[in-house]
Amino acid sequence: MTITKTIKISFKQLLINRGKSFFAIIGLSIGIASVITMVAIGDGAKEETLNQLDQLGTNLITVNAGKIKSVMQRKQNTDLMTTLKLKDCEVILNSCPSIKEVVPSLEGTIKVKYGNTTTSSMVNGVTTSYFRIKNFTLEKGELFTQMDDKQSMRLAVLGGQISQTLFENEDPIGKTLLIGKVPFTIIGVLKSKGTTISGSNLDAQVLIPLSTAMRRIYNVNYLNRIFIEVTSQSKMKDAEDEIVSALRSNHRLDLKGKENDFTIDNQLTDIQASESSAQSFTWLIVGVSAIALLVGGIGILAVMLLSVRERNSEIGLRLSVGAKRRDIVWQFLVESSILGFAGGLTGFTIGFVVSEIIKYTSQWHISMSPISVVISLLFSIFIGLIFGVIPAQKASRADPITALQKE
Repeated sequence: MTITKTIKISFKQLLINRGKSFFAIIGLSIGIASVITMVAIGDGAKEETLNQLDQLGTNLITVNAGKIKSVMQRKQNTDLMTTLKLKDCEVILNSCPSIKEVVPSLEGTIKVKYGNTTTSSMVNGVTTSYFRIKNFTLEKGELFTQMDDKQSMRLAVLGGQISQTLFENEDPIGKTLLIGKVPFTIIGVLKSKGTTISGSNLDAQVLIPLSTAMRRIYNVNYLNRIFIEVTSQSKMKDAEDEIVSALRSNHRLDLKGKENDFTIDNQLTDIQASESSAQSFTWLIVGVSAIALLVGGIGILAVMLLSVRERNSEIGLRLSVGAKRRDIVWQFLVESSILGFAGGLTGFTIGFVVSEIIKYTSQWHISMSPISVVISLLFSIFIGLIFGVIPAQKASRADPITALQKE
């Protein structure tokens, strides 16, 4: 019997038993839909995390003053240290060959005011290189210059969210903003970058020249952190070792036998941690998918075994008029494969719709790759074949005389 004829007969039989076929398809489609949805969510989360890390710069190392620990996935200082100074930036840049750029930073939360609107905001004092190494771009206006920093000019660049909060639809360029009680002229607004993995809102900060922050706002001679750009990603570990050695020497920690009074945050480590979390989620998906597909496969097995029992006379008649046993095997395998494919196609449709609903109702980043769809459909056919083997073998071993007599 030709494969075309076998497929036609299989479709006819499945349509005759459309009720049983429907339940077999639904059972498998639920499993496939679960796989499609979970993979889309997992891939989307991974892409979003890597995009966030890429926006922050992939070759960055952050030196934080004092100890840093993670609280609810947010990094926080556990103590106040005042030993991180501008001189450390010079030492790192001059003594660490793997370093390309060093950017000091001093930040804190202060009330900012424009007109009758007052809000608390992160006010970050930085040098001009900060915008480049952190991949910030301007929405409007301009950035302050090195000369502005040297002269401690009272200039401010706003994140998109704080600009919207204070000015709504009004153009903030040229307006005067009060940081604490000190007036600043707004010269620029940054494009939106969103929230980092650690929970910091990059759009809710006010950026001012570092010297202005140290003298006019915070009145301190120390830094919160230093952002360091490494020459290449392959040099990240070397750079970290060089920084630790340079800072311990400059802070005389070795002579005093003390622990580090700083914490190093390696961007590459964050990427690796993200990939590790994604891998764990992938294994979770595999486990859940295996159970869901097993249930769907058992549904196909049950329907096909019932079909074999109900079609005893057909099997017996075909065998008695010269049909070969392999034709019977192929007949039932094709039917189970069609059920598998139909279950996979239905599951993909359900999974796609559910993913889109999640995307537009929760604002989650969803990513559905074509390869995952193709693999799901092929695996559905494979499930149909595997769970169709037992019914097919049982049907081919039927005794034609006995089968006809039972009928």
